[in-house]
Amino acid sequence: MIDVRERRAAAVDGLRAVAALSVVTYHAWLYTLPSVTAAHRQTLADRVIHELRLGLVLFFVLSGFLLFQPWVRSALSGVRPPRLGAYLLRRGARILPAYYLAVAGSIVLLWSIKGSTGVRFPETSDLWMFAVFAQNFSDATVLKLDPPLWTLAVEVSYYLALPALGWLALRLRGAGRTGQLAVPVALILLGVAYNWAIDGQPALFPSKLLPAMVPYFAAGMIAAVLAEGRAAGPRLTWALLGGGALIVVGDAWWAADGATHGSHSIWLHVLRDLPAAAGFACIIAAAARATAPPRALAARPVAWIGRVSYGVYLWHVPLILFLRAHGALPLSTGGALLVALPVTLAVAALSWYFVESPLQQRARHVTRPTDGLGRHRAVSAPASA
Repeated sequence: MIDVRERRAAAVDGLRAVAALSVVTYHAWLYTLPSVTAAHRQTLADRVIHELRLGLVLFFVLSGFLLFQPWVRSALSGVRPPRLGAYLLRRGARILPAYYLAVAGSIVLLWSIKGSTGVRFPETSDLWMFAVFAQNFSDATVLKLDPPLWTLAVEVSYYLALPALGWLALRLRGAGRTGQLAVPVALILLGVAYNWAIDGQPALFPSKLLPAMVPYFAAGMIAAVLAEGRAAGPRLTWALLGGGALIVVGDAWWAADGATHGSHSIWLHVLRDLPAAAGFACIIAAAARATAPPRALAARPVAWIGRVSYGVYLWHVPLILFLRAHGALPLSTGGALLVALPVTLAVAALSWYFVESPLQQRARHVTRPTDGLGRHRAVSAPASA
């Protein structure tokens, strides 16, 4: 019999699969348009597929939920908080090797097809910015080369800020669960204020920095605080799943309607997709704390895609662009998915089995706590982000 914790971990992987496949479908639509522009919304199908972009918000909320959990658990239960060195090593093993491999692969794939439809290759003198996750600090590099890489710069910024946020959470341990909520609530307020301040600026890059996206992480952090130490029975699980899905759909409709009718409401620019982040937080809490996680999410094929989803996310756009430039990509969303998705999954699997998984296992082994005799202690860790 499969342990409930394993089913929960599989369900969380299933959510990663949903996020990755949503983003891949969105880009399969975007990069098969005659003129590649996200402003294209001529039909109802265009508007629906465009909102699959929300998969990247789900990734941010997942990171906030999973990575804040250990500090919340320490504050509420008194267990040992994460060690800074171990945390940084594990995050580095999780993100860096596959990222640098994808950056190098993108350069190789796209170098010879500069100027092809959809390819936005930065100046060679600016490529160093991708090596230090600085691509989001200039319009010359943001959304260039492999466009989804802008979100990795945001993720890394959050990873570096999180130990300080965790330290604050530990200082507030005496206030219980309410005190733990103070940190993410403050982040939401700061993020909303930042988006208000940058509204109307002509430059794109300020909207792609951590302060603009931090409310999404904070939504996941709030869910981590409220869910810690609690289990969700079947009724609550389905209420969270259904309610969360309705909120996400409502946010998608709001954004699509505003874009279609030319709405200039400042709330679309200030709140952005915070409602969708709240909906995703409900869904994540249901999957991660359900006594009986949804079978569809925890199914082995879905969970497997979730495990290799990082590689899927990193590689799918360069592969789509390469296939299109060489006439091997059908110029329809469904046709592009049929051709590009198997190739992407194959590359992602190679990245997972030969790069990501071995290095993560090594990092976990090196950072496992030991007893007084230097022997590794068994630990029960939450699903990794």
